[in-house]
Amino acid sequence: MTKKDINILYSSGFGILIILIILYLFKLIDIAQAIQIILTFALVSVTTVYVRRTAEIAKATNKQAEATKQQADASIRMAEEMREQRIMASRPVIIQKQVVETETKLRTAGSRDWFSYFEVYNAGNGPATELEVSLLDKDKNQLASHRTTFLRPGDSPICWPDPFDTEFSFDLASRDESAYYFVSEYQGTFSAGPPVKWYQTWLPFKTIKTSQEGKIFVQPGQLEFKEVTEKDRIDAFGSRSKPK
Repeated sequence: MTKKDINILYSSGFGILIILIILYLFKLIDIAQAIQIILTFALVSVTTVYVRRTAEIAKATNKQAEATKQQADASIRMAEEMREQRIMASRPVIIQKQVVETETKLRTAGSRDWFSYFEVYNAGNGPATELEVSLLDKDKNQLASHRTTFLRPGDSPICWPDPFDTEFSFDLASRDESAYYFVSEYQGTFSAGPPVKWYQTWLPFKTIKTSQEGKIFVQPGQLEFKEVTEKDRIDAFGSRSKPK
């Protein structure tokens, strides 16, 4: 019981006592009734103080529990942020960058927006694993694919068209359509799950035929980065063995 509670009880009890004395002097109550009133007042007062203190303790407990919960939530958020920072710090970022062979060939196309070929480049801070690079038509059907198990940061050993990989150097010069996709699909150190996560880089591009037979230039569009689950990936090589 606090000092404030004692003062309230003292003031209230003193007021009740004065009232009882006045009632007794005017013969309105006897000694037994006065004692009964005093006992009832004492019981009510103690109960009131108990209820109020219980409410204050419960309120303080709730505040402490809420503070503990907020602290726990903050710790969880901090741990998630730190994990996300570790993932980003070690995440590979595969981009398809356009390359021009010579200024003379570039001028042949009549525009500085046209390039000779693409290079696949790891611009991130971590290695890319299970990298599959695919050439798709405008309807996203596979035309050609190339696989690299491991690509370190800063490496760019893959190019398209690739004169040394006949399967990956798909002949687009003989096709009538001019819109395609160049897609990289890969994993990073922390993307093995669960759940398993795959990164994708989509590059739409157009082709233009040149005066040289079998030679084309490419005009890249806007790179688009995606994260997909196992069931939504392209799976360029696994899909070849699946029934149509």
